[in-house]
Amino acid sequence: MQITSQCPVCAAATERIETGGEEVWRCTVPDCSRRTYGTGDPDDDDLLPGYTETDGTGAVVVYRGTGEIDVEATAELAAQDDTGDEDDQSDGGTPEPQGLAPAAWEPQVYDVRVKDLVYVLTGAWVWIYGDPEGWRFFTSAAYDPDRGDTTVTITYSDGEVVREEPWPQARLVHAGPGTIPTASRPGPARLVKR
Repeated sequence: MQITSQCPVCAAATERIETGGEEVWRCTVPDCSRRTYGTGDPDDDDLLPGYTETDGTGAVVVYRGTGEIDVEATAELAAQDDTGDEDDQSDGGTPEPQGLAPAAWEPQVYDVRVKDLVYVLTGAWVWIYGDPEGWRFFTSAAYDPDRGDTTVTITYSDGEVVREEPWPQARLVHAGPGTIPTASRPGPARLVKR
């Protein structure tokens, strides 16, 4: 097993870190920060242990072991940490107004792999790199390499079914079909009504 010092995504130099008692290599490019075992086999990197970090707004973000944001796990963690109290009601039995959500809960644009869309259970907005149509709302995605799938089957809200390669990058925003993202890079989603 040969250890490499290059990032498998951007080929930049990596630095040695230790996580969970294991030696791992992390890309030194801030926008990449890909983690790898350095074996040269991307399947090995799928076994890297996940981790969490707190961003500048105080929100906890869950990462897969490779350094990619685990969108579903982050959303689940955010839902668990929601401090809304169902028993907090006025004498009339109606809930007190909760006000505006803090900035950390705003919809975000995430960079994801196309195969990660299968973990989005409620549908979301996706922009697959190279797709001239831009942002499209998808209702489901299916990919199972154990069954012999080599592509991801994506069903869009207009009923169109498209097969995409699993590895190309895409952008993802968790928002309902009544709005559409206007953002083109990771960060706040900036949604407009359709």
